[in-house]
Amino acid sequence: ELVKLARFYREMGKDVLNKFSLHSVFTGNPGTGKTTVARIVAKIYKGLGLLERGHIVEVDREGLVAGYIGQTAPKTAAKIEEAMGGILFIDEAYGLTDGSSQGQSGNFGSEAIQIILKRMEDLRGQFGVIVAGYPDNMNKFIESNPGLKSRFDRTFHFEDYNPADMYI
Repeated sequence: ELVKLARFYREMGKDVLNKFSLHSVFTGNPGTGKTTVARIVAKIYKGLGLLERGHIVEVDREGLVAGYIGQTAPKTAAKIEEAMGGILFIDEAYGLTDGSSQGQSGNFGSEAIQIILKRMEDLRGQFGVIVAGYPDNMNKFIESNPGLKSRFDRTFHFEDYNPADMYI
């Protein structure tokens, strides 16, 4: 459907990047293929000409948040810079809002979110962000900040495999 939508905008002569969001939420339990699909989506976006490089930069809370004041912003900015032309894939993204179990560095997750949101707007169309995690936790994550809710307009749920799915 995403491919059809992008092609439709192209055929209509509309600017695809201003009409088409590169950002998505993937929900599901571990082992359901979220990371694999994110890699495929990056290649599809590159094939459609929506992304320059079509690579994926995989991070979690630890890859974005530092332990001391003043270190989170440059750490997050560096990962965004690395993702330019591709996808920033944030696994277990809800960890950025769950500071209670993270000790003193818990509030630095919100700083990372603010930087990501700002760059998503300022650098629209130059990179995509896919956030992933457990369904309930991701719903709380998206609801935690109005900016998240407005920038992630597509959610894909990955069902658990059943024994028939696993049988070859």
